[in-house]
Amino acid sequence: MAWLGVLLAAMAVQKGLHVFPEYASLLPTFSSSSSYDASDSDSSWTYLESHGDVALLRRPIVSSSTATELYAHRAVAANVDLPIEALLHVFRDTPNNVHWAKNLKEAEEYHKSSVHHQEGNTQIQTSLVRQRYNTPVPGMADREYLMSKTMTAIENPDGTHHSVKYELKSLTEEDGEHANFRSQWTFTSLDDGKRTKIEVDVAVDPKAAVASPFFVNNILLKSWPHVSLHGLMKEARHHLHRDDEIQVTNTLFKLFPLKV
Repeated sequence: MAWLGVLLAAMAVQKGLHVFPEYASLLPTFSSSSSYDASDSDSSWTYLESHGDVALLRRPIVSSSTATELYAHRAVAANVDLPIEALLHVFRDTPNNVHWAKNLKEAEEYHKSSVHHQEGNTQIQTSLVRQRYNTPVPGMADREYLMSKTMTAIENPDGTHHSVKYELKSLTEEDGEHANFRSQWTFTSLDDGKRTKIEVDVAVDPKAAVASPFFVNNILLKSWPHVSLHGLMKEARHHLHRDDEIQVTNTLFKLFPLKV
């Protein structure tokens, strides 16, 4: 069974053991080159690899002031050729996040607050989000989370977005197996809104990882940020292309109206 070979190979890599060629060939390979600038991130993150124009980083998760073997992962797309509003339009459509977020099967948003204005040009909005994820390991049940979602937006003087950060944190702390899953998405406008920097973080509390060894959690979480980020960019480009087609069609109908 291919999945078993991949899992065994990954376990061997984690332990520094020899990987048989027939299984090693099933493991993903990554580019070692990247345009990522380490100065763009704080020093607690360590660069791992690149996936196209997305850099992947990680850092140990601390428990009781001690670093664990469990890692938080971050994906950074430093200069995306998409306007921030196009990306936010797709990201805010919570139920349809299933079309681009890795392993996400269901997503619903409830109790969205009105936007609260703080000092300066900062806006805050909160809501609850239910997410259900498929676990791509046979024998492991799907993971379902009730998340608090907090949006923090900083506007430019003209009312456009300078940056928008979404923080999602699990509220199901009574269930140790599913507790304290959290993710964060940060969008920063570049080049007068024509381009965007995107950062995606994902982590679980060490107490949430007791159901399986830490390295299994690391394997499952490692690819989630960059795969989901690529999915979001692809979906945003699809929406822009579709909107352009609609605009062209409407223009043609105005120029050449159908005669009945």
